[in-house]
Amino acid sequence: MLKIFALGGPVMIPLLFCSIFAVAIGLERLWYLLRSRVDTDDLLEDIKLSLGQGKVLEAMQIAKKSRGPVAAVLAAGIAHYDRSPEEIKESMATVGREEIYKMEKRMVALELIISIAPLLGILGTVTGIIQSFNVIAALEGIGQAAELSAGIAEALITTAAGLSIAIPTMALNAFLNSIIDKNIADMNKKSAELLNVLEARSEF
Repeated sequence: MLKIFALGGPVMIPLLFCSIFAVAIGLERLWYLLRSRVDTDDLLEDIKLSLGQGKVLEAMQIAKKSRGPVAAVLAAGIAHYDRSPEEIKESMATVGREEIYKMEKRMVALELIISIAPLLGILGTVTGIIQSFNVIAALEGIGQAAELSAGIAEALITTAAGLSIAIPTMALNAFLNSIIDKNIADMNKKSAELLNVLEARSEF
């Protein structure tokens, strides 16, 4: 591996940093999103049961003890149960935006790595080809063959390295975005259901 890295030339250094950052960010986001997964259907049912019995404080505690963006949005709605539907909705929307920001944190960095890694690979390819042509231009016998092959190796290795970083990172980014989209859809659905419950409760 070290020999291949050395053959890739100086462009392999930023590519190495890209791979380290991609793994670190990907694992951190994966841990954050998976750790906050809960059964939101059961959560909302427990909250509805408590609200139906008039136990608002208990409903708040259920939401606060649970993890994840859906629980945070529901807690914001329950906290303003005695306000108008518009105020409750605005409160949940504000917390929802905060939760979306937390979920999407550092995702831009992953997308940047997906874009930069192949470009760095192409840059390495260009510099490797330039090196090869310089050797050909100054060819003075068989002794230059090693230098020529080094330029060709640099051109090929950096391209492969850039794609090897970008492709898995793209797949991980798509997977993480699918979890975020699911959470956002769940937040919207559950907040609408809670709003209906609170509106119905206020009519009595």
